[in-house]
Amino acid sequence: MTQAQGTTGRLLADRYRLGEVLGRGGMGTVWRASDETLGRTVAVKELRFPGNVDDDEKRRLITRTLREAKATARIRSTGAVVVFDVVEEDDRPWIVMELVESRSLSDVIREDGPLTPRRAAEVGLAVLDVLRAAHREGILHRDVKPSNVLIAEDGRVVLTDFGIAQIDGDPSVTSTGMLVGAPSYISPERARGHKPGPASDLWSLGALLYAAVEGHPPYDKGSAIATLTAVMTEPIDTPVNAGPLSEAIYGLLRKDPQQRLEEPEVRGMLRRVVHSPEPKPEPAPKPAVPDATAALPLPKPRTEDSGVPGAAARPAESRSPESRSPESRAAAQPTTPSQAPPTASSTPAAAQVRRPLLETVPRKRLLILIAAAVLAVAAVITVVALAWGGGDKGSKGKGGTSSSAGAGGAKSQSPSADPKKKAADKDSGKDTRASKDSTTSDGKGKGSKDDSGTADGKGKGGTSSSGQNQSGGAPGGFHVYKDGEGFSIALPNGWSRVGDNGHGNGSKFRGKDGRELLVDFTHTPGSSALGDWQRASRDPAIPGYREIAVHAVKYRDYDAADWEFNRTTNGRRMHVLNRGFVVDSGHAYAIMFTAPEAEWGSAKNKKTLKTFFESFEPAK
Repeated sequence: MTQAQGTTGRLLADRYRLGEVLGRGGMGTVWRASDETLGRTVAVKELRFPGNVDDDEKRRLITRTLREAKATARIRSTGAVVVFDVVEEDDRPWIVMELVESRSLSDVIREDGPLTPRRAAEVGLAVLDVLRAAHREGILHRDVKPSNVLIAEDGRVVLTDFGIAQIDGDPSVTSTGMLVGAPSYISPERARGHKPGPASDLWSLGALLYAAVEGHPPYDKGSAIATLTAVMTEPIDTPVNAGPLSEAIYGLLRKDPQQRLEEPEVRGMLRRVVHSPEPKPEPAPKPAVPDATAALPLPKPRTEDSGVPGAAARPAESRSPESRSPESRAAAQPTTPSQAPPTASSTPAAAQVRRPLLETVPRKRLLILIAAAVLAVAAVITVVALAWGGGDKGSKGKGGTSSSAGAGGAKSQSPSADPKKKAADKDSGKDTRASKDSTTSDGKGKGSKDDSGTADGKGKGGTSSSGQNQSGGAPGGFHVYKDGEGFSIALPNGWSRVGDNGHGNGSKFRGKDGRELLVDFTHTPGSSALGDWQRASRDPAIPGYREIAVHAVKYRDYDAADWEFNRTTNGRRMHVLNRGFVVDSGHAYAIMFTAPEAEWGSAKNKKTLKTFFESFEPAK
């Protein structure tokens, strides 16, 4: 038979009359048709053979078409097209299906632009429903991509084209060695030729979500080979529009399928995005301010404003978007200066309400504010600006903007150092977590109240926190680190300083086991460490955020408070303890410790926390 068998007006099986062509592909044509028996409009998929194919290939294509019908018919989900019938004419199968008046997601993105995180999450949930139903039937889709997702006029989302689906018990329908699917949406394990499982479809879902909010796939190098190589070996470019979806995207796009998020986890994350309140409209973006402030020789006093207790610093957030992780970006969304506590920086690193001034205030204006702050630390906005400016590339941890836990290199914010931001930055995979509860490693928000593991309460006015440090030593397995800002702390052997909070003040440390420490400071403390943390914890833009506890703690004779919470970084559940405390009128700090949630209560972590708090010595 020739390829032109299907023509408008043709009647199939004495029942389905073909109408207009809805679409054409390499393997066939989809027609609008009328079911003359039931009087309804349907879609009919006609298989067409490419030119010059041999009989074996024709049989393979016929088998593939029948497999699509079989797979689709077995799936019970509102997000799957209903198969009504399969008709055989001209020695070929014709699939009669439900007609969905729609546009493909790829068309929507191309014509209307990227989706909002909330709408993308809604689409993701619908696709996830279909995948769950398919996986329960032993069916892998293997070609989840925007062009195979239909968005109906009534908002319904449908996953189509199970033509290359793999069904348990059925032989392969592709040519030997052939890798089917769109390279940009093929999982790393499939690209390597490994046997795929449900996790492979979930990886494709992650790529689809990325494309939905960014407008392009996470990997697209121009050729199939280059793209597949990138899929297997390169990290994704940080999504700039994902916001609260970042957590799910990173978790789904983990290259190791064993470490990838599973369906229930993804569902929970997407639901949280869908049901979260709509973000408040933000002021029109100002011209991007390069890290120019960091390049300017700012006065030393500025360096002193940090994100520690009472420090009005939001430095971490002021970093350029490129330097922040998705989470830190989310946390760094500009907010009004009024959100910052009246004190210089009363909120914990990630908790502070202040948002990146560098992103919302014209540079000239920012410098004026900073200058004003240097002359007289009075107004909140001035203090905030000062704190941010203080981060100008101070490599020694000076620059008192501690912002926190959130910026990519952000340190743990000291109270009043914009805790919210720190937390958000932290999620970006940066060291934005400030250890809060030294000994509280039970994950229950307890332990920090009794100052377990902290010094004996004899250290005063920023003096040494323990006899060990006073003598310049450290417990076995630790070494003393002395910061250029004047503070010191004992670190586990093998740990080293990996950066600052993005503005030169504070220090970020990391070990090879995934644990991190962020120390932030400020020279303009706020009035209450607890007040800062409470404000910071009210609505932090932290992926996967779950508050454990926020309360005052006894730590030496300082005004101190702990903020303890869970967060998700690159798909991994983490536990964060952020302790903010005011040493004197000119020094406040935040010590933020982050470790994998599954290991939080280990003896190793308990000892590490205890050592951090006992060994810490403020600047003299």
